[in-house]
Amino acid sequence: MKKIIFPIAFLLLTFFLFSQIQERTVTVTNVVVPVRVMDGNVLVDNLTIEDFELYEDGILQKIEALYLVNKANIARKETLREYDPPVSRHFDLLFQTIDYNPKIGEAIDYFFNNVFLPEDTVTIMTPQDNYNLSRKALRTVSKEDISKEMQKIIRKDTNLGASSYRSMLRDLRRLVGSISSVGAPAGRATAFADASAGSTSLELLLPRYRATLQSLEELRVVDYKKFLQFAASRKRMQVGQKIVFFFYQREFRPEISSGVLSRLMSTYQDKPQILSDVQDLFQFYRRDFNFNTERVKQAFADSSLSFNLLFMHKEPTRAPGISMKEQSEDAFNAFSQIAEATGGIVDSSQNPAAAFINAVEAAQSYYILYYSPAGSQKDGKFKSIKVGVKNKSYKITHRLGYFAN
Repeated sequence: MKKIIFPIAFLLLTFFLFSQIQERTVTVTNVVVPVRVMDGNVLVDNLTIEDFELYEDGILQKIEALYLVNKANIARKETLREYDPPVSRHFDLLFQTIDYNPKIGEAIDYFFNNVFLPEDTVTIMTPQDNYNLSRKALRTVSKEDISKEMQKIIRKDTNLGASSYRSMLRDLRRLVGSISSVGAPAGRATAFADASAGSTSLELLLPRYRATLQSLEELRVVDYKKFLQFAASRKRMQVGQKIVFFFYQREFRPEISSGVLSRLMSTYQDKPQILSDVQDLFQFYRRDFNFNTERVKQAFADSSLSFNLLFMHKEPTRAPGISMKEQSEDAFNAFSQIAEATGGIVDSSQNPAAAFINAVEAAQSYYILYYSPAGSQKDGKFKSIKVGVKNKSYKITHRLGYFAN
């Protein structure tokens, strides 16, 4: 076999070319950062490149271009290097609701009549299904008809999708009523007591409550992997603005009141097993919320979408002997962090229409900043971004960062 000998000059040339290619792949990275700068409730729209400071992983970066966007139009630009930012828009309206609120209809009306543009696209996700409205469909059907149809769909899907959950909540309320009535003075039984339970003992009522509670939790599990899949799908979208509005309804879990709990603890002092079950279910119970918030935050920031949380308040039904325990703090906290990580907003209100209008108006105008981080490597690591305005204390929202891959 003949040995192949490469001339030294050829090897040096190959190494030189390879080094140049490597250098180009390392340094040519254009990072896009949508930014909103607010003075109270008013957008600050007169800033220049020189007004901004932008850091990646704590290192000051040179901003190469600034574009001020209003809806789907570039209102102003200032560039050291010319870019062509896409300004087309895709909206996601996500509904995690238990009961249909008529104010949601007002929000849908406002969206199609005041926000939606012919070149926009929309996806609506209900507890039952996903609906993608194509540009062709949106151009051939009037906004009024689309709005009416979407309201019907959201109402129907909410009633169907949450029917099992509402039924289990009623069962839990009846069981708590029955538990609260055990050993109560005559005439003090709650109206929510389960008539079928009769004089059923706590030994039987407590396991029924536990089993129903477990079934309820299985219905309301929040799978963070689905959120990661959603972020990945939106990252692949070739649009300028990816705006998500997440309607999330406040949740409650029926428990026995503190007064009834004290009475039961006193009554059953000689039955440690019952005392233990009562304490576990009504005093020390914690919802198992397995949600990787940090990972979802990074994935949503990396996809360059704006996630807006619209938290819908609803007062619970009150009854003697029954306490309605807030059960959405953990999810609310996680979703609020995701909104902050994407430059979105959080609005908490009993009126989802008003909350939606505030959120969508805030999403209409923003800056786009471009920079090319020096020495950046495609190492797959998450790069953090921090944007500020020199010598000012404005409220600034932007995405947390991106994965360098």
